[in-house]
Amino acid sequence: MKPQPIISKKSFRVIQLFRNINSYGKDEKSFEDRKDKIAWKPIESTAGFVKDNVVHLPETILEQPNFEHCDLILLIDDNFQTFQNVVYTSEKNICFRNKSINKFDFLQIKLDEKVELYLKPGYFEVGFPERNEFKVCELTLDKSVSIKINGKRDFSLTGRRARTFIEQEYIFNYIGDFTTIQIEKEPFTPIVKNVPTEKKVVDLMKPLW
Repeated sequence: MKPQPIISKKSFRVIQLFRNINSYGKDEKSFEDRKDKIAWKPIESTAGFVKDNVVHLPETILEQPNFEHCDLILLIDDNFQTFQNVVYTSEKNICFRNKSINKFDFLQIKLDEKVELYLKPGYFEVGFPERNEFKVCELTLDKSVSIKINGKRDFSLTGRRARTFIEQEYIFNYIGDFTTIQIEKEPFTPIVKNVPTEKKVVDLMKPLW
């Protein structure tokens, strides 16, 4: 029997994140060497979706400590298949609360009346050159925002290693506010999602060579 929908006592926001992370070495110094790997492609998503004003989520969302009281659910879909030598969350979904820290990867989401994105760069998340923390943008309904950032590292999480270069693009789309969730049992049936073509771009890329 299909589980009954969960009706929340308050509305919660849903934001779709498309994430592209590429870590590489000197052998891929030329953009031509890596352009096919980093090109955006249609994504077979198991992070969840919205249909008929109902948010369909995999049952792993129940493991999120803030699930019952969440104010925002982040759906994460990746444009890469292999592990990247960068610190990033491995979950498909994250639940955030109003007026909490809400940090993930190299960013922080501040929630109140607005949804604001702040840059919180660290060595293992971004590398060098160092960036200052600052407010990147506000997320508004149906207006996609792309954040591009890069860096380099001479140390990994386990010690010294050959220099690693990192390039990342995060595309956010604030889908809407909802009150109804349908929990889907695993295996979650994938659906194909396409990355937005129209978006505001915040380019934080720096010369690394």
